[in-house]
Amino acid sequence: MKTLFWPIAALAALAALAIAGGAAAQSSDDDTVVPPVPKPRFTVVDGDTVRFGPQTVRLFGIDAPERSQTCDDGQWRAGALARKALEEFIAGRPVNCRLVDTDRKSNPPVAQCFAGEDDLQEKMVSAGWAWALPANSKDRYVPNEREAMQRKLGVHAHKCVSPAEWRAMLRREALRREQGG
Repeated sequence: MKTLFWPIAALAALAALAIAGGAAAQSSDDDTVVPPVPKPRFTVVDGDTVRFGPQTVRLFGIDAPERSQTCDDGQWRAGALARKALEEFIAGRPVNCRLVDTDRKSNPPVAQCFAGEDDLQEKMVSAGWAWALPANSKDRYVPNEREAMQRKLGVHAHKCVSPAEWRAMLRREALRREQGG
């Protein structure tokens, strides 16, 4: 697959054009007045997902705790803390992403994202806020994960399961409830 480089800000420009085009089509009597175009908001959804306006982007090669995921038998809110860590790594800086793939399950773009020169995926794994996905990233973040595990950082300092295991657990529980057991 061809790797493309695109700044997340490009999504804003496309969204702004779409919004402005819609506003022009619905203009009132005075076609010379252009209403202000709202700027799409960049938000951190969770520890491995960002959104710029309506566009969701998954971070390449990592899996962070889900938003509602807890560890230590529900006593430690890993998902909320991973989200906060990603926000702090970005620190209000512009985020640029390089498209790598498309998520096969939910279909958003998968991209390697940077805040300034900082590789956000590497930062999340190195600080223990995400697990490396070696199959997706060709082991790129595995050494960072090993180091975080040895230093007992983030999720590695707590009784946590990977997000994939946590999601599977939720599915089993839902199936059990559905079957009346």
